[in-house]
Amino acid sequence: MVKATRSSFGETTLHGWISIIWLSSAVGIAGCQGLELKTSPNVVATCGDNVTLTCAAISSQKLDVKLFAWLGNNKTLCSQHDGQLDPDVLCEATPTPPHELRVTLINVKPVHKGNYLCKLQSNLGAKSAKTLLSVQDCLESELSFIDSSHAECNFTGVYPRGTVHWFQGDNNLTHLARTREEEDQCGRYDVRSEIKLEEGESREDINCSLWVPDDGKYLSSLNLTKAVVEKSTGSSSCRVQLQWICIMVEIVVFKSMA
Repeated sequence: MVKATRSSFGETTLHGWISIIWLSSAVGIAGCQGLELKTSPNVVATCGDNVTLTCAAISSQKLDVKLFAWLGNNKTLCSQHDGQLDPDVLCEATPTPPHELRVTLINVKPVHKGNYLCKLQSNLGAKSAKTLLSVQDCLESELSFIDSSHAECNFTGVYPRGTVHWFQGDNNLTHLARTREEEDQCGRYDVRSEIKLEEGESREDINCSLWVPDDGKYLSSLNLTKAVVEKSTGSSSCRVQLQWICIMVEIVVFKSMA
């Protein structure tokens, strides 16, 4: 109710508008009382996994849902009324209390990272909640090669972006290596690194390790064994010649006896 005072007409109108605004705000606040929207604020997913984001609408009063949806990548992924709206996700809703809406992202990749928004509109008001999805430990394949002149390591489908460290025993050889990277269509990286080898160097195994600075850890480590070819010595050469002489003698003797 708007109560006027005995002041001027302008003052009476002012007090009336203030009362109306306060009353409208109070009604809005009361409409959201007893309504809570729960999500996990941060989710860390491993590359290639299926990840489910859950949004729960909890109310102490009867809840009449008008809109309940998950949004991500600037589009609606699924909703309680319309179900799955994106072919790359799975959607599941619980229409009875407690109301839940679950969206499952299939085969998570770096392109899936970012904010996801759960929105609710109901008879008790409107609510929204966010989940930040991070992606880690992406490595699709790894390959190594070594010969007498160089060693090479290739890591494909890497995320977050990484670099390659080279070791031989306690010696860090990274400064001698050349490393290149290319980003693929899924937001991952192909990392290729190679290092030249000199003749006469140590025969110890060489190690290439994929270092991910953002995570502060090595994602993969490969040992490369140098092939060793022994040179023939003078004595071994003589033994080979003697074996051939013996074989020839046996052939001659066999023919003379025939």
